[in-house]
Amino acid sequence: MKKITTILFLLTLLAAGCASKTEPFDAVAKFQEAEEQMKKESFEKARKAYQEIQEKAPDKSYDPALMLRIADTYFGEEKYDEALVEYQAFLNYHPVHKDASYAQYQIAMCSYSQMTTIDRDPEPVLTAIREFENLLRKYPKSPYEDQAGKYIALCKDRISEYELYVARFYHKKGSYQAAVSRCEYILKNYPGSIAEKDALYIAGQSYAELGERERARTSLETLVRKYPSMEADVVSLMNKLQKK
Repeated sequence: MKKITTILFLLTLLAAGCASKTEPFDAVAKFQEAEEQMKKESFEKARKAYQEIQEKAPDKSYDPALMLRIADTYFGEEKYDEALVEYQAFLNYHPVHKDASYAQYQIAMCSYSQMTTIDRDPEPVLTAIREFENLLRKYPKSPYEDQAGKYIALCKDRISEYELYVARFYHKKGSYQAAVSRCEYILKNYPGSIAEKDALYIAGQSYAELGERERARTSLETLVRKYPSMEADVVSLMNKLQKK
């Protein structure tokens, strides 16, 4: 009886030990769970699931898919600074990966998405232009090439509008030389931009106020040649100048 009791006791301990063992971590199942959360746009829950894989499956710590998806969760939450760090980390570890161009595109989009009104600091716009141009240079013929070109054009229009905003400010306060400098910057660096027409007009006005009639005439004649619809405005302005 004692011997049987002892065996039963040992079996009980063994069963308890087996019961206490946790199930092995299933990285595949956890990844699928995270993907489901991404579809629901539950970005924080998805990120925690991706990060759990990194923690519990160390061999997956720098897995390209995980790194990109974590970055995407931050982007989805509009946490662009955090997203940028993660996309850049991906490129640091996987510079020639098939999704490297996507990471570079998203880096540019992080800055583009932080653009505000034209009267604010244009640094995010300038950064976006630089990063989109990096995409075109580093990853020619990528799937994002056409879209990058469109965003560069939009960003350049935004910068030209910012410069025009400043030019108007200077012209209004009578700082005509400063206004001219801003307008000439637009005309030189952003030809054909959305601000070109107004830049030519303000330049003409400002040159006239400075007594530089020939430069004023050149600006206004260029304005009419490129934008015929402005002819009436230019004629009216020139009549006013002649009366001074």
